[in-house]
Amino acid sequence: MIVKGILPVVGICTVVVIAIGVLGSAFTGRRSHAQDGKYLVPVRYLGQWHDLRDFVQPDNPDILAVYAEIGPSLRECLDFVCRHVTYTSDLGEMWQFPSETLSRARGDCEDSTFLFASLARIFDPQVWVVLGSYQGYGHAWASKGSTIFETTYTSARPVPDPEAYEPMAMFNDTDVIELWPGALEEVFGLQRRRAAHV
Repeated sequence: MIVKGILPVVGICTVVVIAIGVLGSAFTGRRSHAQDGKYLVPVRYLGQWHDLRDFVQPDNPDILAVYAEIGPSLRECLDFVCRHVTYTSDLGEMWQFPSETLSRARGDCEDSTFLFASLARIFDPQVWVVLGSYQGYGHAWASKGSTIFETTYTSARPVPDPEAYEPMAMFNDTDVIELWPGALEEVFGLQRRRAAHV
């Protein structure tokens, strides 16, 4: 009688342990690798790998339609993204493509940065998505030279603490730069902040 009562509990515990093991290997395994000139990352659905450059889409019709209303101004593009995209944090990593962020009007730091970079790259080839550390946490922002574009603000404004931003890897729709070998892997190992800058 006691054995019959324990069996369902043991079965449930076994399933939970297996699930934790599978998820653990998914999140602690390799987070990026280079293959055939691509920098691949598993940042959407389990088992899918995407090139980093796929997330910056200046030729996307949805992005071009928004750009037609804003025009070639980095400040206006940034302000549009800051006002249009409400910051929401991911559970794990789930990167959105710019059209998804545009239609959902929400996303976290990389989602809003991809949208901004996609708009900006239509007219300015010097804009990059940057992955790195902000105050010790993993973060994404855009840059042009030494100018930082923080897309998690609620409106466009200069960052008050540029020294707190530590770049590790940069990319756009054509190029990827790791600032040292293995930097991309390191950035995925950083703890994520779960709150917006405001």
